Amino acid sequence: MRVPRLLLILLPAVGLLYCSCACTPQQHAGSGNFHDMAAFNEYRMQLPEKHEPLCLVAVGDIMLSRYVAQKINEHNDPNYPFAGVKWFLQDGDIVFGNLEGPLTPGREIKIPEMVLRTDPCMAAALKDAGFNILSLANNHVPDFGEQGIQDTMCYLDSTAIYYAGAGNNEQEAFAPRYMKVKGVKLAFLAFNDLTFVPDSYMADDGPGTAVLKPEKVAAAVREAADNADFTVVYLHAGIEYASKPDDTQVYFAHLAIDAGADLVLGSHPHVVQKIEQYQGKYILYSLGNFIFDQLWSRDTREGIVARIFISENSVEMIEFLPVYINDNARPVALSGQEAQRVLEKLGLQLDMQTVPAWDNEKMTFTAAEQYIFQAGKSLPEYRLVQSRQFDMDGDGILEEFSLRNGRITVRSASRTLWQSPNDWWVDYFFLGDANNDGLPEFSLLVWKEGSFGPHRPFWLEEDDTGIKNHLFIFKLEKGAVKPVWQSSNLDHPNYRAALTDLNDDDKNELVVTEGSYTDPARREVTLWEWNGWGFSRITLDSESGI
Repeated sequence: MRVPRLLLILLPAVGLLYCSCACTPQQHAGSGNFHDMAAFNEYRMQLPEKHEPLCLVAVGDIMLSRYVAQKINEHNDPNYPFAGVKWFLQDGDIVFGNLEGPLTPGREIKIPEMVLRTDPCMAAALKDAGFNILSLANNHVPDFGEQGIQDTMCYLDSTAIYYAGAGNNEQEAFAPRYMKVKGVKLAFLAFNDLTFVPDSYMADDGPGTAVLKPEKVAAAVREAADNADFTVVYLHAGIEYASKPDDTQVYFAHLAIDAGADLVLGSHPHVVQKIEQYQGKYILYSLGNFIFDQLWSRDTREGIVARIFISENSVEMIEFLPVYINDNARPVALSGQEAQRVLEKLGLQLDMQTVPAWDNEKMTFTAAEQYIFQAGKSLPEYRLVQSRQFDMDGDGILEEFSLRNGRITVRSASRTLWQSPNDWWVDYFFLGDANNDGLPEFSLLVWKEGSFGPHRPFWLEEDDTGIKNHLFIFKLEKGAVKPVWQSSNLDHPNYRAALTDLNDDDKNELVVTEGSYTDPARREVTLWEWNGWGFSRITLDSESGI
């Protein structure tokens, strides 16, 4: 069986393609239709507001015992299992998966054994990979008894990873776990099929997991939905290795949605199963294995990582990364026919887009495939609302970055440090080390009237005073915002941009979704690198196979 070579697809590409395909940016009318910024701003202010979507990344079964543990020990690296897909996880605001096995000290687990144990050091590796919530409602977390469950919760607490579906008693196990992201309050619940676990695994007066009892599941979901904007339920149920969901999966997934759940995820079959839309909500019945040592078949080696974009409290778009668990028991990205074979199991009509990628075999930048399902209808034009918190100057205080009505404001401890000028319209901002000097900056995509005055570059014969798009980069230093780099009029308007170290050389590349001043339909994702005084475009090796 041929294992496809590893292609590291750029981690923020989905956000760029999301904005360029699913949510076409605002400049439909073209800047040439406006004679001054006042008219430009007036037009924009008539558009509806749209909050930036939050990104939930979901994976299936995470098993870090037996052969997987052997490979971790061989490489003396707890991060080893995640290395091939970490880039895809870390762009998520929330990363959620099912942890198969307790985090607890103990003996080595041999390959044939059916009890599992994960070394406690893996809690930090899970956090480093991007996970910030895990389902513990499965048939292996209680393998080492009540102590194993309590140890698991303790180690996750110590690394600031939330968990759902287990607790010190029944009330705790069934309780929703709440997280607030980008102003949205989310609730998470997880349940385990009681038909394949002994009674001792179920939470009662002592530690255990939440199990699939209809009345209790419905009550827990209703409580979560009443107290959250968006409710996610993770079900560990179904028949192992079955290609289709069984009656239990369907019944409880529908019950959860009827009780108020907005999204249902699934694991335990160890293979990928279909996605269903029910009552306008989505059920991902089985995401398959994410990290596991079931290497005896292609189906058990395959899995799906889903990046689910949530906007206005509903699923707007899902991006899928098909993965294959290689002989070292770690997932790598699939592409081409191998990827499409896995995606066909989902039963969805997917769009395929091309994005920049790093070919780790040929050591060159190339183009790769991105698979997108457009779930909800998006606004053709809108005013984006963004908010971020980040310690930009390293003083231990989080600065607040907020974009609304085309103006960005930077605050620290309720004090306004900076606000973009009235004669700019800021479409979007992003954070990161743009010029690779080791310090973070914040970058803006700005519309403004382009006049250089006496500072016109020598290579321009005359000023272009029309409304054009610009990339401006700023830093925060000693409480003051200072410019780092400001572009002249861009040849093509930049609708979205992000920074990422695509080729793992400790330098960020700039990935941009470009458009056109005259053609509203044009979109192209391009790749750039800092050259010491500005950005140079990176040519992709279009001849590289995918």
